[in-house]
Amino acid sequence: MLAELPLILGTASWAAATTTAALVFRRRLHTDPLTGLGNRTALHRLARRERFTRSLVGLCMVDLDGFKAINDTHGHDFGNKVLAAVATQLATATQPGEHAVRLHGDEFAVWLGPVPTSGAAEARAEQITAALAEPIWVDGHRLTALGSVGLAIAPAATPLTELLGHADAHMYEIKANRRLTVLPTHSDRTRDQHGGTAA
Repeated sequence: MLAELPLILGTASWAAATTTAALVFRRRLHTDPLTGLGNRTALHRLARRERFTRSLVGLCMVDLDGFKAINDTHGHDFGNKVLAAVATQLATATQPGEHAVRLHGDEFAVWLGPVPTSGAAEARAEQITAALAEPIWVDGHRLTALGSVGLAIAPAATPLTELLGHADAHMYEIKANRRLTVLPTHSDRTRDQHGGTAA
């Protein structure tokens, strides 16, 4: 009996290690490494969970306005920090049952999940837009990384690709009427500390 104990303990340790490794792999598979948000794979999983319900679901697509100018002016490392800051804004703006994900580049999505009415989903899209309009600080620069937010609302059984297509089309309609991202080429932190008005 005692001779079997190390074997049992060893088997239990191996099983625990295997389970942990599987969880870590699964998390990495569904997580964007730059921002820590969910990725496109995670979004597909969220959509699959709802497809057999009879509710409406909502999906917002977010594209940063003028983000290419940020990369061109300040470099990709700075641009990555902006993306991480925006990801934090989106994650903070989500409500229970909602999930922010990064699709690729400067394009994000917010899975609203089941929504009671179209009006409720539209209100959430407006709130997410307002959250993105809040200024952020990145390496001493104060900027407002405005995002164009497109919304799609459809029955839960609607394929995710179709939802993404509708949200994308709506987003580009909005983008045409949005002003560019405001990014100063100098730090405004010192002026703010002395009571000045930041750009």
